[in-house]
Amino acid sequence: MDTTLRRRILQQNPWLVDPARFDAEVRRRLPGRFVPRRVDLAGFSDRSRAKLIVGPRQSGKSTLVWSLLAGRPAGQVLYLDGEEPTVQAWSGSAVQFISDVGSGLQGVRTVFIDEAQRLPEAGIFVKGIIDARRDLDVFVTGSSAFHLASRTGESLAGRAVRRVLLPLSVDELADRTTSPNPLVWEEEAARICARQQVYGAYPAVWASADPEPLLFDLVEALVVRDVSDRFRIQRPDVFRRLLQLAAGQIGQMVNLAEWAALLGIAASTVREHLALLEEAWILKLLPAFAGGRRREITSAPRVHYYDLGIRNALLGAFSQDLGVRPDRGALAEGWVFGELAKNVPPSWLVYYWRAKGGAEMDFIVCRGDRLVAVEVKAGGRPTTSRSVRSFIEAYRPACVVLAVGADVAPAEEAVDGTRVRTVPLHGVAAAVREETAREA
Repeated sequence: MDTTLRRRILQQNPWLVDPARFDAEVRRRLPGRFVPRRVDLAGFSDRSRAKLIVGPRQSGKSTLVWSLLAGRPAGQVLYLDGEEPTVQAWSGSAVQFISDVGSGLQGVRTVFIDEAQRLPEAGIFVKGIIDARRDLDVFVTGSSAFHLASRTGESLAGRAVRRVLLPLSVDELADRTTSPNPLVWEEEAARICARQQVYGAYPAVWASADPEPLLFDLVEALVVRDVSDRFRIQRPDVFRRLLQLAAGQIGQMVNLAEWAALLGIAASTVREHLALLEEAWILKLLPAFAGGRRREITSAPRVHYYDLGIRNALLGAFSQDLGVRPDRGALAEGWVFGELAKNVPPSWLVYYWRAKGGAEMDFIVCRGDRLVAVEVKAGGRPTTSRSVRSFIEAYRPACVVLAVGADVAPAEEAVDGTRVRTVPLHGVAAAVREETAREA
């Protein structure tokens, strides 16, 4: 280990010199109001596999890891910042890294690699550490893009436990255990739901009394500069316009040819840019459900943003009066998508459904032949629409959840043998979790 690297490692890990500083350094990295995240930690005790936490930048991945490391012996934790050039160079050889740790940092038992997508060969590096079998507990954060950074095609399959961390969910912010009174929880959850439809749920944005400047900064730093620089986008102006175009059409089907004509670029370029934005956890191209029991649209995906604050910042649309916003329906549907993305178990997939005759369901949550359908209504009275009945007739799902933005009491009825549940908008994630657990 050369002198420059040694000095930089000790600067980033001052507790290796003075163990008494570790607790203070961990507290410094945790926000004043830390919201416990609902992450499945099954497998995190297995030291033979790396713990990968992926998702958009600033969604709280590093904070989550620091919260997990709190209380560990100070001299056993080694932190590596993937954005540091010295760390990037050190990561070029897992063999050299293991040798350096063994000779100069003998007490280290836990390695935390932050922003791993910045490393030139992150997958190879982490794989090498795990394969060395030195009993190191390895935590890794970053965009899932770093899986593709390895030009050798090496994989971490079987060597990692992977978890996705998205911005905050309603149930994380309105914890039922701290609001045991159901009426209090309902009021708080409804308030959170309304605010998230305007400002989203990135932790720093949520904690701010003035969220709009933070969201504009996020768009610049996270969406435009980080993604476009990372993937060397040659036309950042067109990339931004694509983001705005997608923001204006959330919940609608993507027509690549039409978007390409509007942007003045090739359809293949639109497809490539959208794939990069999916890789960076900014937006999702939701595929169509095709069960083959109706004449269905199967080729065109629908576009959704994982966080509506980013979407609204791209459009400069921060009106808090949801009742009069022309995009009220799109916001409600987009918010439900975000909640499903944060809450649906990994073994279940999310689609939308649309028959060529016009019947459609906003979301289909499925695993094999087990189906839970979701229809979103921004307001009005809950009704079992023609689309709902058409889907029930074709597929006999276990349950249909009607998520209604208006103030409604939860209710349930049977329609042709299918349970149809009506819930307020803020209760949709809990309802879908219950149904997927019931069908597990």
